[in-house]
Amino acid sequence: MRVEEIMSTPVVFTQKIIKVSSLKDMLARKRINAVLVIGEDESISGIITSSNIISCHDGSRLVQDLMSDFVHVVMPNNRVKDAAKSMVKHSVHHLVAMQDGKVVGMLSSMDILKVYADLN
Repeated sequence: MRVEEIMSTPVVFTQKIIKVSSLKDMLARKRINAVLVIGEDESISGIITSSNIISCHDGSRLVQDLMSDFVHVVMPNNRVKDAAKSMVKHSVHHLVAMQDGKVVGMLSSMDILKVYADLN
């Protein structure tokens, strides 16, 4: 099975200067756990996940204060098994699927668990 078969699309983006309170609302409304953060030039600046914001009690803080600067990438045609190994190796729950320099999807550990649950 390939990443592109189970990855989530479209990918949701946010900006660095958004307040955490607004981001929490968006995550809940869209029922997602992570969004990519883009800079002013629309390039990827990082990722912010529910894990990054769960202990933040100050909703006026900005995404840029809590986001992770490094984004782990996977190719859409990579095997899901290899993507899962990468998640474990780097202790992350989200990989950004990129092809030809463009974001085409996001793979979460939940996406992988859903496949496993359907097979058993």
